[in-house]
Amino acid sequence: MAYSGRDDRSQRVFVVALLVSAFVLGFAYYLQHIKHLDPCPWCIVQRLGFFALGLVALIGLVHHPRRAGTVFYGVVGGVIGLAGTLAAGYHVWLQSDPKRASACVGSPVERVLDTLRVGDVWPDFLQYDGPCTLDPWELFGLNIPEWSLAWFVVLTAMYVSLVFRQQRY
Repeated sequence: MAYSGRDDRSQRVFVVALLVSAFVLGFAYYLQHIKHLDPCPWCIVQRLGFFALGLVALIGLVHHPRRAGTVFYGVVGGVIGLAGTLAAGYHVWLQSDPKRASACVGSPVERVLDTLRVGDVWPDFLQYDGPCTLDPWELFGLNIPEWSLAWFVVLTAMYVSLVFRQQRY
């Protein structure tokens, strides 16, 4: 059987990335609507990042690309993941100081989200009402932005691994 240039490992990466993204977004929805933890503007930015990473994974799964396509999806996912990592890292840094976190209200990111009317697209999920100072939920000693940061790092590494794996073949 001839080598088709398609890599089953990349398909597994896409499946896992899609599942992780869906899980994170589902858990965010749970925290918002069941635990009544309203998201802040930076939470919404991170939700958009996870949604974009999941979308790249879904497209990659359906497309089942060859080598060049896998590298393309790896680069796109890596860039989105890096942007999400930076957003989550900034959110962690914001929450480390209550005075700094209170400056989130009326911030440029909030104005951009308002201008783009992101909350109108999916009000139940993309409308923010919470302050960046809110820090009430933890699991294993990590709060929401820290978990977000961890998952962005994992997903970014998965997408970047697609790029470097293709370089070996």
